[in-house]
Amino acid sequence: MMRKTISCVVMFADVADSTNIYENMGDELARERISNALNTLIAITRDTQGHLVKTIGDEILVYFTDVDLALMAAQKIQVVMEDDKNQETTDVSIRIGMQFGSVILETNDIFGDTVNVAARIASMAKARQILCTKEMALLVKNTALSSSMRPFDRISVRGKSEPLDIYLFSWEEDSDITSMAPASSFTSLAGKKQSEKLTLTYRNKRYEIPVDTKSYILGRGSDCDLFVDGDLISRHHSKLEHRRGKFVIIDQSTNGTFIKTQEGQSVFLRREELTLFGVGFISLGEKVEPNDKNIIRFVSE
Repeated sequence: MMRKTISCVVMFADVADSTNIYENMGDELARERISNALNTLIAITRDTQGHLVKTIGDEILVYFTDVDLALMAAQKIQVVMEDDKNQETTDVSIRIGMQFGSVILETNDIFGDTVNVAARIASMAKARQILCTKEMALLVKNTALSSSMRPFDRISVRGKSEPLDIYLFSWEEDSDITSMAPASSFTSLAGKKQSEKLTLTYRNKRYEIPVDTKSYILGRGSDCDLFVDGDLISRHHSKLEHRRGKFVIIDQSTNGTFIKTQEGQSVFLRREELTLFGVGFISLGEKVEPNDKNIIRFVSE
């Protein structure tokens, strides 16, 4: 192939926390699981007019000549991997970094500053995230896609005189479930006292969450601190943290997290957080129903 310069979106899609996957599953199973996941990613990008450049360890390098199609591919990757219950690829999460610009295309490979920037952005992304530069975000034509762009961070890149503004593409579709109660009605009461202990009860087992907890994950992923299985439950559905003397639950799912106090107050979280207080119930992905086997009871003291 002749050497030529083209303008395109460069995408790196990388398996997040692959080291832990190998440690937890063993080399053979982890390699097979990751390989199957990468094959899924390759098929999705090709279906969205992407051009596979190469596979590099646990990631793929792809380029697109259309910005909107690149974002659509990234979104589809995350949706498919989030809802994937195929045993051949489950427990694998993806992080994606992208940049638009000129690259040198030669012998089925691409080179240049745009590739380097995309790799840098991918390295800062966390599991389930899609990141790109502000420069690329401003080129998005589809209003549904552009409205899902959020300012995320600023980074310094070697060779660049100015920091780059990084945007997060919020890929989850808006839920048609509306909030049942304003979070403020919860948090106003929560502000009255410090929480020194949080106890969860799930299927008759008690789990005490220590105050030094930085991240306690609830979900159907095998690496979660509390494994809760269900059709509407995401792999890493919700996260618990202890901040300034309070336990906070943070929803990071597709279908949301439902909270209900013992007194009957209810709230729905979607990509939001809430301070837990008193006694109540947590339901992942669907409304709190007393007889649901996946209901989690919490006591914050």
